[in-house]
Amino acid sequence: MFRIPNAYKETINFSQAWDAMISFGRGDALEGMSAMQRVWTEHCESDVGFNVRFSDDSDFFEHYQYECNAYNRIYNYMSRLFADDISKIVGA
Repeated sequence: MFRIPNAYKETINFSQAWDAMISFGRGDALEGMSAMQRVWTEHCESDVGFNVRFSDDSDFFEHYQYECNAYNRIYNYMSRLFADDISKIVGA
């Protein structure tokens, strides 16, 4: 899940979020979510002096604002589906 700064938070419904991830994943919503994780990881691992796509996190969220909000919406919805199974596994 992304910790989105308040300035970049948007409220979108599940259908819009799902469509955004399908688009980002070129037809596959779960691939879209994986791609968002890869983009974030690449941003976090980029060296300030070399191969930098975004100058800072704010720049990243400005560019991927909609996709990050879509990711979080799907993540929140799907995590509720598996909450009982997860609590049994971790003993919560």
